[in-house]
Amino acid sequence: MTVSCPACASPVDPLRAGHVAIFDDRFFYFCDSACRERVAPLGSAATAGEGTRQASPTPTPAGRRAATRATAGRGFPPASAERRTSAEPVAPGPAEPSFEIAASVFADPSTGAIESSSADMAAPPSRLGFREEQESVTAIRTSVIVLGAAIACGVLAIALVLAGVSSTVMVLRYTLCLVGLLGVAIYSLRARREPTDVHPLLLLAPGAAASALAIFTFVGRDLAAKVAASSAGVVVTGTAAAIALVDRARRAVAAERSLIDEVLDCGVKRPAGALEGARDPVRPGEEVSVESGSILGVDGNVIAGEAVVIPWIGASHPVRRREGDAIVAGARLVSGRLRVRATYVGLDRSWARLTLDPRRRGDVHARVALLSRTIAERGGLGAMVIAGFAALVNREPFAQIALSAIAAYAAITTATVASIAAVHVARGVMEGLRQGIAYRTAPDWDRAGDVSIAAFCARGTLLIGEPELADLEPLGRWNETQVLAFAAGAESASNHPVAMAVQRAAVVRHIQPDAVRSPVSQPGLGVTAVASTGEALTVGSRALMLREKISVAIAEQKIAEIEGRGREVLLVALGGRLVGVIGMQDALRPGSRAAVQHLLDAQVEPVLLSGDSRETCEAIGRALDIEHVRPEILPVDRALEIERLSQGGVTVAVIGHPRTDEAALTAADVAVAMPSMGGGPGEWGITLASDDVRHGALAISLARRTKYEARAGLVLALAPGVAFALAVAFGVLPAAYAPLAGFFGAAASALHARATDLARVGASSWGKGADDFRAAELAAHG
Repeated sequence: MTVSCPACASPVDPLRAGHVAIFDDRFFYFCDSACRERVAPLGSAATAGEGTRQASPTPTPAGRRAATRATAGRGFPPASAERRTSAEPVAPGPAEPSFEIAASVFADPSTGAIESSSADMAAPPSRLGFREEQESVTAIRTSVIVLGAAIACGVLAIALVLAGVSSTVMVLRYTLCLVGLLGVAIYSLRARREPTDVHPLLLLAPGAAASALAIFTFVGRDLAAKVAASSAGVVVTGTAAAIALVDRARRAVAAERSLIDEVLDCGVKRPAGALEGARDPVRPGEEVSVESGSILGVDGNVIAGEAVVIPWIGASHPVRRREGDAIVAGARLVSGRLRVRATYVGLDRSWARLTLDPRRRGDVHARVALLSRTIAERGGLGAMVIAGFAALVNREPFAQIALSAIAAYAAITTATVASIAAVHVARGVMEGLRQGIAYRTAPDWDRAGDVSIAAFCARGTLLIGEPELADLEPLGRWNETQVLAFAAGAESASNHPVAMAVQRAAVVRHIQPDAVRSPVSQPGLGVTAVASTGEALTVGSRALMLREKISVAIAEQKIAEIEGRGREVLLVALGGRLVGVIGMQDALRPGSRAAVQHLLDAQVEPVLLSGDSRETCEAIGRALDIEHVRPEILPVDRALEIERLSQGGVTVAVIGHPRTDEAALTAADVAVAMPSMGGGPGEWGITLASDDVRHGALAISLARRTKYEARAGLVLALAPGVAFALAVAFGVLPAAYAPLAGFFGAAASALHARATDLARVGASSWGKGADDFRAAELAAHG
């Protein structure tokens, strides 16, 4: 057995590998130490297991390269190898095989942040672009130092109130305020502005106004000069601290977004003669060929070939993809070769829509993110008017009126109020992508967070969809062989799972199917035909028998017994009389119970939609803890059933397969299509890259949980400022307390964001159960 070298994708015999390393408890076999060197530096403290965890910086060229190196430990080659158009074999070196435990590259499960040891920053220039990386790191450090200096100046300006009110002290305090304000302005100019941020002038305005008012009162020898100086220091400190806390909270998201951008960019193969930096040389409908070790750069459908692939960015287990399967950009071929017809390219790709496209980014256009920015942009002006008017009504001096208005504005218009909700949304979107879940648009994410009822189309979701014959009961003068021969003959022209199960049972028992004529399929019901005896043959459900006016009273007891065990009943009638009863057993899909529990934990009511009888559905429901069942619903009638569920204004989601459950998915408010990501023209709201039903349930529970976390973060950031702004407006507290409350709100929301990170560690451990499913899926496909 051979494996692929993670660096050059050449085949390597694990028993004769030139170098062996362990990343994230997984073995990787390299051609030689040179290939090992491409993934992480040898001889560093990190490779000896002594690396220091260091969060990735904000998205810079250096950060993108560090993130790309991290993907090598999760099944992706480094950037230098990813950009190859074909794998180049590298012969193992003459050195003796070596073994090491490498801990230099890993991902934080709580945030998804790609982290690297400090040794990575000191990698040789020939491999990492040393000069460019050092320039980026220097720029980041400079910005952080400037912002830290601004906070220090503001704090010192406040502390100097203890030194008295001499002219020297007051001038020093005003100077410190201006220096701190200048530091915030420099940071705002140097840092890349995110679409989730309000305009920097809105954040700088209260500090500038407070400093100007402080100088004015000092020059005019106003008695409020001391209070004005303190208020200016508090405003400057609060503004700088809030910006720093927001930047720290979204650093992990920025690093992961940079990673996705780098991997997708590396997967795009540019034809000869294309301009440097050109994107998307492949158009929808065109075909691309993907070799072993390469990364796919487009979403599409496999039209030829077979391969074992890492199905999405961050997936931990490979699966097999063959003709007819969907595949997404960022998937890496471990072995084999595929020809793929592109369906989505560029920013339309599943992993780019809500992460890289500013026109569709989830953290920009989600309702809670829009609300938070609106409050920050307009709420401060409203608070300023109310506070100023209240102070005017209380006949306060002009300086006190201005201080109250500025303080109220600074308490509401902060960086945390504007952006903390967007940070939570981005984390939720990224967590979904790590599990192979992609929301198509921000409104789809919003609707997923509003879901109250989630309906499962039973076959293929909660059930495996591959039933087996479990009961065979002949009636009257007929025997088992004859009954099964009639059933297999009627179902011989169908590829329905039940028909395939009947045909398999006949083959196993060496029974020749009856030579039926004129079979007519009745969707969702069964088959009518003419038997070899010339009599009418009917094979199907109870509903089909009743429609054909065939009595089933003779078998009622047996039917009830079979359905009570959760099995599907298939009736066989010849010449208008029942001749046999067949029971079909379909096993529960791995993870079905966990998927239902995810919905129950999220306070979403699970509903079972099935074409089986009520007794069968209730037995399945009892096994899965589903109380609400909708039995005997044919696929063509499920759209109407979904509309009935949505009566009353509740949001209904449907989890199913596009090929068999299209009617139900189309009628749903939120359609969770599994697995359809990358392929097909359907405009489904949520698409999955795996066939794990737990991911379908997680897509809904994750959106609901993230929505509540974003709202809680916004309330924590806003509530202290609102409360203290009102207190200042009505003269209960001095003006300096309102912006100080804004700082407390920023700290509380930042701590809440960190706490949700720690809580997500448990959710990430759930993903390990999904790994077992993917391993079983690979084994099932041979």
